[in-house]
Amino acid sequence: VLWGVCCWERSSRPWVPPGSYAMEVQLADGLAGLFGAWGFNKAFMRNWLAHQNLPDEEMRDIPNPWNEMQLHISYKFAQAFSVIGLGIGLVMTRKPNRYRKIGQATLLGSCFGAGPAGFAAWHFKSSTLNEEEIYDRAYRLRYNRHQIRVDQGFEFGNILGLVAGFLVSRGSLGAALADAGLVGALGMFGAMSYIAYAKPDKLTW
Repeated sequence: VLWGVCCWERSSRPWVPPGSYAMEVQLADGLAGLFGAWGFNKAFMRNWLAHQNLPDEEMRDIPNPWNEMQLHISYKFAQAFSVIGLGIGLVMTRKPNRYRKIGQATLLGSCFGAGPAGFAAWHFKSSTLNEEEIYDRAYRLRYNRHQIRVDQGFEFGNILGLVAGFLVSRGSLGAALADAGLVGALGMFGAMSYIAYAKPDKLTW
């Protein structure tokens, strides 16, 4: 759930409660303590979650670039396959409960993309790269805030849809999963629209 918190842009908020930025940094540092063994250190978390503009020497501190790239590739394939699932759902599903079936097809596509497809794709691609090339990709990705915004919009949409769907349907898991799929895709398209319309700086928060 915490991965989705950071889709909000501090620069676009009309008002930020006092101390909230410090809370975001504390949250990022706490997650770094939990996931640091996998290579997701404070520099990664503060950039990804707290949206801090860090010194370049901290941005270059990448203990496990392979894992950072795997996370990103899984996001990209989840997004791509969610669109495929959405398209299949729109074409193939029929009443009753067509909306729910479309959402579930979208989420199923996301799960397949994030898991088997994403892992297979990065395992194959990384086998053609040396350690320096993998590190360079992870380093450049840390600075590519557009990519991070889209990933976070997608993730936040999934979380929002799951929670809202569960609450609105009064505990229906099927409805929650359907809403997670559809709102996740909506969050991805929303982030892409924001980038196209607002044209935020690609290299800084």
